[in-house]
Amino acid sequence: MSAVSRLFDRFLGRGDWAVTVPTLDGPLLPNQGLEEAPTFASLPEADNLVRTEKGILASSANRLMRLGADGQAEVLQEFSGEITALAHARGMTAVAVDGKGVTIRGGLHDGREPTGDEARRLSCVTALTFLDSNSLLIANGSASLPASGWRRDLMEKNASGSLWRLDLKSGRLELVRDGLAWPAGIATTGSNRIYVTEAWRHRVLAIDLATRATAPVLEHLPAYPARIAPAFNAGYWLSFYSVRNQLVEFILREDGYRKRMLAEVPEAYWVAPSLHSWRDYREPMQGSQLKQMNVLKPYAVTRSYGLVVHCDQNMKPLSSFHSRADGKVHGTLSACETGDDLLVASRGGSRIVRVAAAASGKRG
Repeated sequence: MSAVSRLFDRFLGRGDWAVTVPTLDGPLLPNQGLEEAPTFASLPEADNLVRTEKGILASSANRLMRLGADGQAEVLQEFSGEITALAHARGMTAVAVDGKGVTIRGGLHDGREPTGDEARRLSCVTALTFLDSNSLLIANGSASLPASGWRRDLMEKNASGSLWRLDLKSGRLELVRDGLAWPAGIATTGSNRIYVTEAWRHRVLAIDLATRATAPVLEHLPAYPARIAPAFNAGYWLSFYSVRNQLVEFILREDGYRKRMLAEVPEAYWVAPSLHSWRDYREPMQGSQLKQMNVLKPYAVTRSYGLVVHCDQNMKPLSSFHSRADGKVHGTLSACETGDDLLVASRGGSRIVRVAAAASGKRG
């Protein structure tokens, strides 16, 4: 795009300078599917759901947990930092710890870690998935911030994320793609083509591992996409940090205000997306967020939200489950099928909910 075109876009408020937000409509039409789902397990900072042969793995801050069929949680291991990503395949579990990198537990490559100078770059791992028995795909959200700094990365308008392939036999890392705006989820397709979420550009990319060709397959999302989990019948479950709103979009384009906010205001009170809200009277709000007769309208503008979308094998949205502005099941960063049901981790709500029969045909 030419400098003249960018100047006109900025003056007219269009293109990258538009503050409009796509609506939640069609397959994304709001409902109460997550809010009405029963709690499967109460777990502080619930995140990273992964199905294994011995049950469901989940993370709770720095603890690796295993969940039984009744929702009872067992601590498997505690780490020195927050667990930011999990993956499991063929008896191997890949664990990423914020600022520490990635380790393989169990299976053929037990104890394997990335080696070489490139390993130091994996300080912000946001997603993991096994490509095959000897390869692990790694999403690194930022080159300068830890995974816990996701809000700052968005508000600083960074795009230093990268995608890597780890050879589990040698420990060698290979850069697949860089310049990504917070890659937060990876999914394989059974071929050289993979899907990667790019949260701050509100889209899902298809990347060919053989040619490095990259193309968007799902764009202009009304929310910030996070992880991708396999779904019944070759589809996917796409989870989200939160929905976008016009005030945040406006502030992202007002550099002077934005930089002062980051420098002078505590992070908890930034006008920025969040994994939870309504906990402190000092949180920013817009007029529609005010309670009317002690009732918060579900359609109010919100900083936090719960959203999981069911997509087909081509990442086309089919249906969705929501926890709206007045709900508590917010910050839904991870989902996982178990039998006919869908488990959804709500980091903001510190719980895992169970959406009955979601994997066997029931749609939100």
